[in-house]
Amino acid sequence: MRKKYILMISLVIFLLSACSSQESTAEENAEAVLQQLQDEEYQQITEQYFSEALLEKYPADELQLSWEANRGSTFEEISNLEAAADEEETTVSGEIIFDDATMEVQMDWNEEEKLESLQINRPFEELALPDTVVEEDITLEAEEGYPLQGKLTLPAEGEGPYPAVVLVQGSGGSDMNEAIFKYRPFQDIAYGLAEEGIAVLRYDKRTYTHGEKMAEELGPAITVKEETIDDAVEAAGLLQDDERIRTDQVYIGGNSLGGIVAPRIDEEADTAGMIILAGSPRPLWEILYDQQINLLPESLRDQAEEFRDLAESFQDMAPEEAMEYDLGGMSGYYFHEMDQYDVGQIALDSNKPLLILQGEADFQVTLENDFAAWQDIFENEPQATLKSYPNLNHLFILSQGENKGTVEEYNIPGHVEEQVIKDMSDWIHEQAE
Repeated sequence: MRKKYILMISLVIFLLSACSSQESTAEENAEAVLQQLQDEEYQQITEQYFSEALLEKYPADELQLSWEANRGSTFEEISNLEAAADEEETTVSGEIIFDDATMEVQMDWNEEEKLESLQINRPFEELALPDTVVEEDITLEAEEGYPLQGKLTLPAEGEGPYPAVVLVQGSGGSDMNEAIFKYRPFQDIAYGLAEEGIAVLRYDKRTYTHGEKMAEELGPAITVKEETIDDAVEAAGLLQDDERIRTDQVYIGGNSLGGIVAPRIDEEADTAGMIILAGSPRPLWEILYDQQINLLPESLRDQAEEFRDLAESFQDMAPEEAMEYDLGGMSGYYFHEMDQYDVGQIALDSNKPLLILQGEADFQVTLENDFAAWQDIFENEPQATLKSYPNLNHLFILSQGENKGTVEEYNIPGHVEEQVIKDMSDWIHEQAE
């Protein structure tokens, strides 16, 4: 019995020793990688340390993009570098301190001393309200029993009246900041435009605040009108009645689904024009089908084809029949109702000015299919200004990291690109002249 006990102790000591050695090696390799990043040796890092799987999705040029986007000005030190090993890999985490920024780093090393994951980003920080901006709480109620909380962001200086924008969210329940993972794009836009002399109204979406109530009262009869359009029309009217706002300079700024229905909102609200951020003139079901084809594994492609065939058939069904179908929480009638409107033609016929913006790294609403469709509609039409941005994603934030091109990239903290907000501001002021 004593021999077995000694043998067991020896085994534990051996395993602890092995883990300690593994952690030590991983820490040394991690320090080497961080030093090479400082020396901008991106190709050498990927060739020497990346596993084949990581190299395939995170090549040297993408590593360079992430590092340069997140690093500070002057390097000071590597801090709190720690390693933790399990049976299959060792995780090294820590911080890289610059004079004006801190970066978080996490590396997962396999048994062959190759990186399976490398994550480098700045920690998420809530934006502070700029000194040149003020905010007011508002309550929006387009339909009795459905009050929504929101904020009106205004320039702190000057007397106005100011041009203004109503921000309209994408699909699903969303708060007034359109918060998703580590992003707050509508807060970024509201603060940025207010600093440029433009008022912004944003509010919680009806399905965010009253989702359960809507499901109980409307069930499968819910459409984008109750979900999005009615509240945006009410918001535009609130601004148009505010003496601090230029009545003739209220714009709809819609992202994703909000951009798709912006022309329908304008039809009812009679705004000064539309800013379409990653929107599309194509049917919603077509966009969702493309997303499934791009994101689903090959083994599930048949499901995408079934979705397409069914969704396409809704436009020819009676509303009552379409309501009998449920596709991921949306009834067939939701798609049926949207298919009754050609939003591209509505936008064209409005003769209103449009600013149509697109991130070239957007994998949800794409440059090739959706932005190209807008280009076809407004070819040689002076009412529309179209612009795309390299390396920006669906929320107009830098697309980066090893999970680029997937929803997981939204976990890397980021803010709406300043140039996008500047382009929006310049365009609005040009219309107001």
